[in-house]
Amino acid sequence: MRTKTLEQNTAQDFAGLQIDQLQKLRNGNITYEQVKWFNNLSYEQRQQLMGKQPEKAAILKCISEAQEIFIETCDGTQTIATAKETFKSGIDGDFKNWGTNKLGNSTQKTSVQVHELVKDATFAQMFGSLETDLDKLCLSQHQIKLFCEVHKDWLHKDGYAIFFLFKVDEQFFVANVYVNSGGLHVSVYRFGLDDVWRAEYSHRMVVPQLTA
Repeated sequence: MRTKTLEQNTAQDFAGLQIDQLQKLRNGNITYEQVKWFNNLSYEQRQQLMGKQPEKAAILKCISEAQEIFIETCDGTQTIATAKETFKSGIDGDFKNWGTNKLGNSTQKTSVQVHELVKDATFAQMFGSLETDLDKLCLSQHQIKLFCEVHKDWLHKDGYAIFFLFKVDEQFFVANVYVNSGGLHVSVYRFGLDDVWRAEYSHRMVVPQLTA
């Protein structure tokens, strides 16, 4: 029975190549026909065939690496739903409707980082690109409020969002803060929302600084 030549192999069955054929490709000892076939594969398939893992396009870019940003100690007694003096332009009613208006735990002085979206992504994709344990990416509502009061220079000035992940009763939510002419406005989304946020608007997010 005749075996397939490399030229006959397609992008779908490239994984079935013989070991000696793979070795030739990796050593650069290939014919013109093999080069043609190899070049017709996708980038990911070429990388896999050569024994390499393709690089993943970054979703976020840290824009605060050159600076240390801290949120001071919080006692957890302040919630976003009641922070009318901080969010003078408006507070989404779903903070109360979804039961987020609950006191949190006290927190120590916390180092945080600001990231900017560079690739279209959902909340799960953007936060998940930093850490799979979402608890490590959460800030308390009191911390979010304090950040917006103390670190106003890091809020987006072009009417676009800055996101904060927080947790209430084992549910994850995302607070979305905008800078409007009338002051700060804050809305809330469920973390599982599958809407895709556009990178062209350079949305930002704030998370605790992760330790190696």
